[in-house]
Amino acid sequence: MPIFVSSYSLRAISKYYAHQEQSGREKLAHLANQLNAFILAKLRHVLFALYFAMIALRHSPEGSANDKSCQNRTRTPSRGTYGSLGTTEDIFIALDVTESSPLLEKATPALPTLNHTKDCLNWRSVCLLVMCVCALGLAAYLLWRQTQLPGLGYRLSLIGHDIWSDRKLYGKGRLLDPLAVVSVYFTHTESEGCTEDCLELLHSLQQQRPEELPYNFLIAGDCQAFEARGWQYESSYGELPQATSLVVAFVGNFSQRPPSVCQLQTAQALLLESLKRRRIQPEYRLHVVGQAEAVQQQLQRWPRYAGGEVE
Repeated sequence: MPIFVSSYSLRAISKYYAHQEQSGREKLAHLANQLNAFILAKLRHVLFALYFAMIALRHSPEGSANDKSCQNRTRTPSRGTYGSLGTTEDIFIALDVTESSPLLEKATPALPTLNHTKDCLNWRSVCLLVMCVCALGLAAYLLWRQTQLPGLGYRLSLIGHDIWSDRKLYGKGRLLDPLAVVSVYFTHTESEGCTEDCLELLHSLQQQRPEELPYNFLIAGDCQAFEARGWQYESSYGELPQATSLVVAFVGNFSQRPPSVCQLQTAQALLLESLKRRRIQPEYRLHVVGQAEAVQQQLQRWPRYAGGEVE
């Protein structure tokens, strides 16, 4: 039996799989790039701090005094010009010793120039080494803290609007302020349900309206969340306070039967993702609107459920 698929569906499916599917090697490479960028970002700040600390040390009075003392102790002798007399500090005696004799060995003390030079270089090398070790230790600690952050323990398959829909949203709605979102309203589309080929059902729902679907998100029977107006634009569903709310619709008719378990889990994951992205306030409240009694029976067991009335 031949199967006919529209070009619209093929384009949506190709965009979906191009966005969703990644091989294990690509995921590993992506994780390695993120780790590398994190380490480089932290080390860059630490090295900048060390660099400016070294500059401040060199220009400090104590550092200048130490540098001058090292220069005075390691000043190489020079032969003055004939006929010029200055202070005793400017007079140097240069000895060209070509033969060894006991008298010269007793009369000429060993010059400590090399030892003083090594002392001046050693303390700088030790300080630089200590600061580098501290920088590496700080970077390792920050990386460890980053990896020890607790995860929220959920899995969300979210399909972006540009992947499944060809309708343009830019400039066609009022922007939603995430700092003002304190309510999340759940409802249903009161249409047919789907467990597969949900794209075709969503496209048919779109064709019934001149503009985009009035919800922020839709949760289909294939356990995937589809972005309609998303976190960026206000919904246009009913008489709800659109500037302070998100509207999530289960695809199907759930006045008598409840949504599937995976649909409810996807709804919970969407709430957690919204909190993670700071798109809703932590003290948000849940509501159920529309003739969705079965949805209300399920969500009233959830925390932050505040009833079905519109505030």
